[in-house]
Amino acid sequence: MYNRSFKQKSVQSSRTGAYKRNRTGSLLVELSCCSFMMLVFVILAVHLSAIIFGAYMNDVACRDAARAAAQGEDLGQATKLAQTVLKGHETVSFVGKPILQSPIVYQTFNGAPDPQSSPYVQLTTSTEVTLPFQPLTFFGTAQFQDGKLKFSNTYTFPIVRLK
Repeated sequence: MYNRSFKQKSVQSSRTGAYKRNRTGSLLVELSCCSFMMLVFVILAVHLSAIIFGAYMNDVACRDAARAAAQGEDLGQATKLAQTVLKGHETVSFVGKPILQSPIVYQTFNGAPDPQSSPYVQLTTSTEVTLPFQPLTFFGTAQFQDGKLKFSNTYTFPIVRLK
């Protein structure tokens, strides 16, 4: 029959026909590549969580400010109520305070709205989110000026009290 050489017999594993191969260094290469990829994914996850939290905080602040502005009897009172509510929305370090964008739309239809419309107040708030790490930009830096993203929301609520 066929006789194998001495060198091949010494590297043969316990399974028949399977041979061990030299694996020195391949684990180190795999570990370094995987750790680099995990670092990229962790940074992306931190950025996405900051972005989602910032958008959520702006949405809550805008909704609360619009509800408060709907309680006002005129434009001046609605603006003061909205600004008061926005002062109460404290944020964490990477999410800026919500800012009331002017002008607030306070539409009363001069006290005589059409049958298919009703008086409403509409306002817009905006906030900036500072990304914790240097932004990973794949398509240019137009969106990431100084590592900040700006969000804005607009809400419309019916006016509760009129003069």
